[in-house]
Amino acid sequence: MDQDLFFKGETITEFIESLGGVREKFEQHMAEINTINDLPGDINMAVIAEAWSGDVLYYVPVLFRIAQDAGWNVRVFRRDQYPQLIDQYRKDGLYRSIPVAVIYDHDFNEIAHWIERPEEATRVIEEESLKLRRRLREEHKTEWREAAIKEVKNLIKPL
Repeated sequence: MDQDLFFKGETITEFIESLGGVREKFEQHMAEINTINDLPGDINMAVIAEAWSGDVLYYVPVLFRIAQDAGWNVRVFRRDQYPQLIDQYRKDGLYRSIPVAVIYDHDFNEIAHWIERPEEATRVIEEESLKLRRRLREEHKTEWREAAIKEVKNLIKPL
């Protein structure tokens, strides 16, 4: 990222003001985060986000709080408006997951990046999702099997 592109992004204030119906919840999440100390200064952080994302709603307030407490420069880029940015940080090389935080030094050399949510959260979400899918399949197996039969019949009906 070069300096010219970085400063084309939205500021924290501009991003928050654009949040519409989720702004209050977003600001509440920011207010719930304790002050963060012992962070290096002179950092630039690009955040790739969209207002409709649940992970953005929960984790961008953390990123903003870190940046504000450390005095970092932050710019936000909408994922769908900057495909050249998000494509560099596809989760598992496939998914345009957001938020993405890209951290740069003073000269805009990339130091690190962070994608979507904490690894611990992903692990728990995946474990719970698997349990839910298994339970629902068992509870609805008869009706869902009948629905599958109906759908396959409808697919071949024109033949």
